[in-house]
Order: sequence, then structure tokens, then C-alpha cells
Amino acid sequence: MALFRRNSGGTESTPTAPPPAPAPTAGAKKDRPTPSRREAEAARRERVNRTLTPKEARRASAQQNRTQRMRTLSAREAAPDKALMRDYVDARFSLGEFLLPSLVVILALSFLTVAIPNISAITTILMYVFILAVLVDCFFLWRGFKRVLAERMPGTPTRGLLMYGVNRSIQIRRFRMPAPRLKRGDTY
Repeated sequence: MALFRRNSGGTESTPTAPPPAPAPTAGAKKDRPTPSRREAEAARRERVNRTLTPKEARRASAQQNRTQRMRTLSAREAAPDKALMRDYVDARFSLGEFLLPSLVVILALSFLTVAIPNISAITTILMYVFILAVLVDCFFLWRGFKRVLAERMPGTPTRGLLMYGVNRSIQIRRFRMPAPRLKRGDTY
């Protein structure tokens, strides 16, 4: 019995299975007619310019905003005076790093007024004393930085550097952006 040869009317008659359907080519849909030119162009435009669901649009917009923000942040942070301020703040110990966690603890203690009646007055005084200590620390930070800036980059304007340094010094070290390059006590 020949498998790949036509039956030429020989003596054997074997039942033959129907021939298999031809395999569709890539992208061809045989279950409907060929799309018109207008339909094909509309489908192509839909693939190129996808319409997004509101959730996908928000996600894409947020990603684009994040990318733009990081680009402007890196351009702004590249200034040598700001890099020096970052290194100066990161190399020193600062009370401001502990401002936010201590205020949370003080707030939690102030809720104990039912158990300890005088605790709210004590915690309020502690909060103001700690904030005053952070302000004094920021004063010394600025004074020391101005001296370093005058030595290393004479004639550089200090506009905006005070708030930049204070904001960086009161952030928790782990969450500072850009991340600290130096450890405490390193030379900058």
C-alpha cells in the first residue's frame, strides 16, 4: 500500500479521509471576507494609536509625569553648589533627621491624657524644645556651609541653598533624594 501515491484504479480500494484544510497564513482570517481598505486603515490606526481605558490612561500619565519629574530633578540637582550642600548635609549629624519620628512619638504620647493628665502639657513643651533645637542646628549648618562655600567656590550666590539644605537636613536619611553619597563623618 502506497501512502504517498494516487490510487490509480488498482484492485485495492481504501477509504480515504477528507483532505486537511490548508493552514491559514499569518494574519489571514478566512472566517470573513477580506477587509476593505477603510477597515484595514482604521485597524492599523487603532494599533498605532491605541485608545486607553481611563485606568490605563492614568497609569501612562503618571509614568510620563514621573519620568519628566526625574529628568528635571536630575538637571536641577546637577549644580555644583547644590552637590556641595548635599554632601555637607550628608556628612554631618543632624537633629533634623529625627524631627518627624520624634513628633510622631510626641503625638502618640499626647493621646495618653486620660491615663496621665499632665502628659499633654509635657509633650507640648517637649515638642517646642525639640523644634527649637532643630532650628539652632539648622543655623549652625548654614553658618558652616557658607564658610565652606566661600572657600571652595568663591563668588557663588547662595540663593535657595538655605532652604535646600534645611529641607535635606530634616528628611529621614534613608528617604533623601538623591540618595546620600557620603556616610556620616566622611570628608566631602
